[in-house]
Amino acid sequence: MPAPSEASASIRFARPDDAAAILSLITELAEFEHLTHLLVATEETLRAALADDLPRVECLVAEYEGKVVAYAMYFHNFSSFLTQRGLYLEDLYVSPAARRMGVASAMLRKLAAIAVERQCARFEWTVLDWNQSAIDFYENIGATVMPDWRVVRMTGEALTKLAGGPG
Repeated sequence: MPAPSEASASIRFARPDDAAAILSLITELAEFEHLTHLLVATEETLRAALADDLPRVECLVAEYEGKVVAYAMYFHNFSSFLTQRGLYLEDLYVSPAARRMGVASAMLRKLAAIAVERQCARFEWTVLDWNQSAIDFYENIGATVMPDWRVVRMTGEALTKLAGGPG
């Protein structure tokens, strides 16, 4: 199969029946990031997240020759300083066979268009500090890697304990 190009890969909104293909790509992403120990998503939980009347998450997929080769999972956040919502990109993953063909750029352009159409003040995401090729790519398209900000996360027992539960 020849590698897809931006012109040959089609981008569309994901449907619940894309859950298996998206989960396969999520698993590849977890392996790439050395985070498989944190992966608990299932096809059923992903399908449910995509199928809600008020979706918990939205997702774009890129298809090439009928196969999903990339996904971008995103949701809205809110800036109290700007009193406007933003678009937060949780994941952007392109399968290795489809890389360097413009698929990621096309997906980012589509997400930017969604953010503009929805009057979002920001389009944000995180990148692992060791993923220099991604950092370079993002900076090349005009994004700013925020050096003074750190992601803060609370999960599991610590989250339960802070909420007042046993922990």
